[in-house]
Amino acid sequence: MSVRHSHVVGRGPGRMTPDGCPIDLWTALPAGEIPALLESAIRPAGSVLDLGAGAGRLAHPLVAAGHSVTAVDESLDMLDLIEGAATVHSTIEDLRLGRRFDAVLLASHLVNVPDDDKRAALLATCREHVLATGVVLVQRYTREWVETASGTIDLGCGVVSEVAVRPAAGADLVAVRAAYTLAGQRWEHTYTTRVLDDEQLDADLARVGLMLDRWLSDDGRWVVAVPGH
Repeated sequence: MSVRHSHVVGRGPGRMTPDGCPIDLWTALPAGEIPALLESAIRPAGSVLDLGAGAGRLAHPLVAAGHSVTAVDESLDMLDLIEGAATVHSTIEDLRLGRRFDAVLLASHLVNVPDDDKRAALLATCREHVLATGVVLVQRYTREWVETASGTIDLGCGVVSEVAVRPAAGADLVAVRAAYTLAGQRWEHTYTTRVLDDEQLDADLARVGLMLDRWLSDDGRWVVAVPGH
């Protein structure tokens, strides 16, 4: 996983990636219903580019479903845990594969990076690598999420999260403090992120030649973007 939020701090046992992600936790974190949601927007046996793939939480079930997956991450430790997919060691912004995919996946709320130019760079990589008939699948934090995110959630597979969200200095910025427990171990992750409503997301997509096509999830946190005409 590549975290692009600002002021990221990760604490806890075991190995950490340079951007503060606990590798043992991310390996255990279940994908839940997300792969089925993504498959509803990807053509059967389609090619998928998973940006910020981490340890393969989404790449592995997509491979199992018959998709050809290329997983990109800046952490070699994370990429070493991925099986069944091609792996590329790179930051998202610097990626230039020279090929295009049926679906490009930008998960883990990476699009919520506070800096507008960095967000544009992430989305530009998506646009550069998606087929004219393909889709870009983006996971974002919404205003509704800010209002409901604080609290304790059982994420499955023994992982429990405790999240606290509060306003931060700056327009549409929030500070997030998340704690995760698993098998008696605890990790803490704090960062500042940008909330993206539909209007802002539309503008960000248009800046790089994409456009919002539809919501993929009822809560609007997963959206489908397509190349602009």
